[in-house]
Amino acid sequence: MRPALGVTAVVLAGGDAGDALSAAAGVPAKALLPVAGRPLASYVLSALEASGKVSEVVYVGPTDHELDDFRVVPVPSGRRFEDSLALGLGAALGRGARSLLVVTADLPWLTGDAVARFVEEAGGLSADVVYPIVAEEHMNAAFPEQRRTYVRLKEGRFTGGNLALLTHGAVAAVLPLVSQAFRSRKNPVALATLIGLDVALSLLTGTASVATLEQRASRLMGVAGRALRTEDAGLAADVDRLDHLPGVLDPAQPQWRNA
Repeated sequence: MRPALGVTAVVLAGGDAGDALSAAAGVPAKALLPVAGRPLASYVLSALEASGKVSEVVYVGPTDHELDDFRVVPVPSGRRFEDSLALGLGAALGRGARSLLVVTADLPWLTGDAVARFVEEAGGLSADVVYPIVAEEHMNAAFPEQRRTYVRLKEGRFTGGNLALLTHGAVAAVLPLVSQAFRSRKNPVALATLIGLDVALSLLTGTASVATLEQRASRLMGVAGRALRTEDAGLAADVDRLDHLPGVLDPAQPQWRNA
């Protein structure tokens, strides 16, 4: 997959004020969380702009005047994650997108260089969908004070990134799988049924390999999927809890309440 000159980024910035972080800050969505005096989403939008790889940004979710300096195509978010994803991808395809970079809006340590590296390296792979994974040692080196969730594989312990590069032709294949995975995320039996009992057991025992997961994902989607191992920890360092912020960015804002 070699992206055309400039990819279309789909920034997933939906959510609601019921989210713990949103409620703590009194904002309608986590993407508008005030972090060091800026909305959380502004860090992602700045990185996309600085990468030199993004020709257009489809922004899915609520916005405010502090993001007015960024040129985006606004799209209302859906009720669920998969709804917002479908709305964003549909809007991007409707505008003629050929290569799509899907990214969540809660990555304050994302940089333009990291985005550019990922797009270049992912574009060099023979795949329709590319997803980054970061080894535990690289995450700990960059963010030693943060707790993250890892999957133990033959090659080591990895966490997944919060973005993916896909071709326009992969969209129809990806959306049903995302929807199924989202519905099954809290049901181990349903999730095992989706990915296959053999792979589920190998994940539990740490005997699964990156190649095994790539092959199963490709079979489920019906298009070629690859995992890209990267040292850019900022691709995976999202903000899910208040303890993800102290020591790196200053979350002290007068409008914050105790979560």
